[in-house]
Amino acid sequence: MNGLIVFNSANDVVYQNLNGPLTEKICNIAITQGLLPAGSVTTPGAALDSNVLLQIFSPIISSQRIMHCQFDNAYASFQCENGFNLVFGELLGFSFLKIGQIEIEQQMRQLGVAMTLTRYCYGANLFGAQAGVMQHELLTQCLNCYESQLCQEEQSYLLEAIPKLLINPELKRTVHITLDATLEQLRQTGGQQRTHALLLISHKLVALNSTRQALPLAPADLLFLAILARALQSQKSQRAVAVFLQGVSHDVNSGCVPTIVHISRLHGHQVLLQLIEYGHMPLTSSIYDTFFVLQKIVAVQQQGDADALKPAYESLESFVSQTLTALKRHLKQKHEEMDNCVKKFTARWENLRKMYVEFFKSYEREMLVRIESNLPAFVEELKQLFTLSLASCDSASNHQLDQLADSAAVVEAKLLEFAEFLAVKAARNISIDAYLEDFPGLVHFMYVNRSSGQMLAPDLRQNNPQLVPKSKLWNMVEFTRGYLKKGQTTVMWKDRTFHYSYFLWFEDLSGGILKCTLDLQQHFLSTGFGANGNGQKQPAEPGALPMDYYSELAELCFPKLSPGKVRVYELFCIHLGLVTATCAVEHARRLVATISDVVGEETF
Repeated sequence: MNGLIVFNSANDVVYQNLNGPLTEKICNIAITQGLLPAGSVTTPGAALDSNVLLQIFSPIISSQRIMHCQFDNAYASFQCENGFNLVFGELLGFSFLKIGQIEIEQQMRQLGVAMTLTRYCYGANLFGAQAGVMQHELLTQCLNCYESQLCQEEQSYLLEAIPKLLINPELKRTVHITLDATLEQLRQTGGQQRTHALLLISHKLVALNSTRQALPLAPADLLFLAILARALQSQKSQRAVAVFLQGVSHDVNSGCVPTIVHISRLHGHQVLLQLIEYGHMPLTSSIYDTFFVLQKIVAVQQQGDADALKPAYESLESFVSQTLTALKRHLKQKHEEMDNCVKKFTARWENLRKMYVEFFKSYEREMLVRIESNLPAFVEELKQLFTLSLASCDSASNHQLDQLADSAAVVEAKLLEFAEFLAVKAARNISIDAYLEDFPGLVHFMYVNRSSGQMLAPDLRQNNPQLVPKSKLWNMVEFTRGYLKKGQTTVMWKDRTFHYSYFLWFEDLSGGILKCTLDLQQHFLSTGFGANGNGQKQPAEPGALPMDYYSELAELCFPKLSPGKVRVYELFCIHLGLVTATCAVEHARRLVATISDVVGEETF
């Protein structure tokens, strides 16, 4: 059984994605409770009545909301009999409920990914009526693809990093020149200044090219785009969708980047993704930040924390000011609907601002009640402003989409003579056999550049016996994550068969090792680290999708360095059990040097 239900602040069901066994289970409970007539049956793939879900789960969600908003001590999960578990999360005022019969830790990671995919599909206006059916279907397709095909089957999604395809320098140069020409064509004929082009072959990244004006992609963006391409792979060869990418976290405009993604399926398992950033980034970014500050204010007010309310209000005032400034700067010629929306938003804010000024003079409860009653209307105006600001941008006309299709045809033609070679290379990217002579006893490794979101590892053998059982790999990663959350960056252990080793380290842009002076173990023990993005107080989960864990870790370890100047690497190695710890460390050092020589610094 597996499923996800999302409730809004009024406890209404706004989204459900339940598999067959869970749908049948809930239906039987509804019959037992008299919510459905006896003999009711569920239609495969059909949604359950939202009122039935509300009746069954409303007590749990209401209790969860009270614990979160009034006591700042939300439930993380419920463990029930027969391995049936409920996991909770909160995002922008929406309560996420993940239901399943898998381990709690795994279920919590799936919930974190589900919330991240929701942000990618909806942006700041989660489950907004304006988004329509398309975004709803897109979210469902991405969720089903990730949970049913990827997270338990492919090591790249276990590690949350996209695999890099290794090709020779000449061919690599040809691919980059081809993609650069595509971006230049988009600039000349369509006036598109902020664009990216990604080429994937058999789900491995061959090349990523971006224009200078484009916001650099975050590691999570690459993963999402790969999931998106997989989720839509059974559909027509050309497809365009609107999504909201993150961008690198240290950019001031990151968080919510409206983007058109055009997916083209080319010859030889090639997939070309052309990305066009189309929103006014300072505006969408400030609106996005305003949503998060609003939710913080709502929580603080419900907790009755007067000391925390004033700084939260000052943050809100700052972001609203930024939004109004961005509106004046980027939307000088507004159509009538947009102009009316801006006037309403400004009026709502001015009314709310005056109430807060009066409240901070007297701290009277009656004024706070008035503020709380006016906040929902202000939030609705903010949502409308977000939607109309995107609609006012020239996002993707039919002519532009035709142009993207033409560009994909040109790329396919230029790479046609290499297509079969690339397809074969993608199927045999890295073989552990090539490393056995120089690294005796080594049976598997996974090398990850956390700053670029890319990884290198021997492919898992689908038809032939695997040197290391897949379950061992998954257990190894979960085991090391547990120690990393305690501040351990080097871990070694062995079982009856294998010797396992894990290393995390930092480098500067020239490849020099950076030493962290902070005692991570003591720091994590005393303060914890990060936020898991679920509205809970648990330690953050290492990875790229639920949150950019490694970027925050680098910032914690090197607060005086610019985030873009610190690179984070991980290496997982599995040796035969007879290999000593000294040998494993020596192998790890030489392995990194060997891979660096093979791939070249600029590619990884």
